[in-house]
Amino acid sequence: MNKNKILIVEDDIVFCKLLTRFLTKNDFQVLDAQAGKEALNLLESNSFDLAILDYRLPDMNGIDILKKIKGKENNTKIILMTRYGDEGIANKAVSEGADAFVSKPINPTELLEVIKGL
Repeated sequence: MNKNKILIVEDDIVFCKLLTRFLTKNDFQVLDAQAGKEALNLLESNSFDLAILDYRLPDMNGIDILKKIKGKENNTKIILMTRYGDEGIANKAVSEGADAFVSKPINPTELLEVIKGL
């Protein structure tokens, strides 16, 4: 599967930009958002092969965004990021259609392996 266009939704700006730079260097086209509303605006005007969603955002949670993506574009793969210990949230995300989840703190190289495995 071609996963060239990625949406990252992460409210920690430094971490978000770190992931964006890392994935761009690995030949992905990446757009990012720091809030759910901003992500939904990007989804209105773009189609993504993959979305990497933080669960905890200032204005909504990652599962809300996941549902919007799956309602619009069912081919988009979803990775949900949760803090270590949030396995219940991760299980809910998978039941809602997430393809994978990763626990924070995230090692970018390990995230790249998850992406390649989708």
